[in-house]
Amino acid sequence: MENITAFIKEKLQEPRNLAITFAIVGFLVGLLFAYVLFPIQWTDASAENLRPDLRVDYLRNAITTYTLTGDKLKAQQSYAELGEKSQETLEELTQNPGFLNIEQIQRFSNAINASMPVADDVLATPGPTLQDGTEILVDGVQPEKETNSLLWVGLGLLGVLLIGGGAAYWFYFREHGFNFGTTSGQEITSEHKVSPQAVRRQVTPAAVQRPPASELQEARPAAQRTSIFANGNNKKPNGYENGNGDKPIAQFMSSYMFADDRYDESFTFDAPNGAFLGECGISISDLIGVGEPKKISAFDVWLFDKNDIQTVTKVIMSKHAFNDPAIRQRLEIRGEPILAEPGKLFRLETATLRMEGRIVDVSYGDLPLPADSYFHRNTIELAVYRK
Repeated sequence: MENITAFIKEKLQEPRNLAITFAIVGFLVGLLFAYVLFPIQWTDASAENLRPDLRVDYLRNAITTYTLTGDKLKAQQSYAELGEKSQETLEELTQNPGFLNIEQIQRFSNAINASMPVADDVLATPGPTLQDGTEILVDGVQPEKETNSLLWVGLGLLGVLLIGGGAAYWFYFREHGFNFGTTSGQEITSEHKVSPQAVRRQVTPAAVQRPPASELQEARPAAQRTSIFANGNNKKPNGYENGNGDKPIAQFMSSYMFADDRYDESFTFDAPNGAFLGECGISISDLIGVGEPKKISAFDVWLFDKNDIQTVTKVIMSKHAFNDPAIRQRLEIRGEPILAEPGKLFRLETATLRMEGRIVDVSYGDLPLPADSYFHRNTIELAVYRK
């Protein structure tokens, strides 16, 4: 169950999955409110709210009553009960008079001061005139039907959906960044791409504790060492090989120093023609202990390929985290665990890309926590190749 929960949380970190989840949950909650918790209830409804066929029956009975009693006031009251549906119901009754005849409908129409609608698709022609001066129409025209109200309801819901989608983009995706695919039918370039993993690294506030200048200078030589990926050598330490000896399309060096609580590196790389290929980076994965600055025990190293459906991730762990079965099992769901050792090589592959990494330098802190449990310094070199 814990693994399933962690998997769901990881998937919901992607904006697309989060938006789809909110849309489904919102739809289900709407159905729950509309049909279970607060269904529409009718009390003392008028004839206007009857079903169409029942409105016709109501009007047919009203005409029969008027034929027998001749009470115009009662006829007008009965007709007024139909409200905005009165003329529509009269037209439907004319099309299907049932046991009534045209003379009865015409007399009722005169009593309520309404013109009698015609029933056929041809123009109305005058017929015989009754003794009270009522003229009966023997031919008619098909009445024009009103616009279906369900269409307007559908359009209204569509408008609400579009407004909600626009608001979600404006207040969330626009701020956090989201890759919607190609732009205007052209290849995506780095100008249109944002990180698929996290918000780009922010400038560290002045209030955050920074390491002494001596420590920064101590870390610099490791980051400046000659890259083992730069010259396309076939053979590398620990038996790693570089395909056909090709040179990487991009290389990056990232260094973490203790107290950099906002550490989150991401790098974009393009093809020689400027077309966007993907992105890679390193971010904080797990912590140990409490308080500030954060004691980081693991880093995520990830690779995004525009031609692949998912982001590949591996986890660089401290010795303590790597050797602790509980911590290791919890982090394995994010990606393959790798013990942080100087000179350690690792590889991430997607559909069209291969990224080779090297842990250049590692040192651990000495606070009262388990030995070798959190990083004091960590430098990683990354090189990306096309397959």
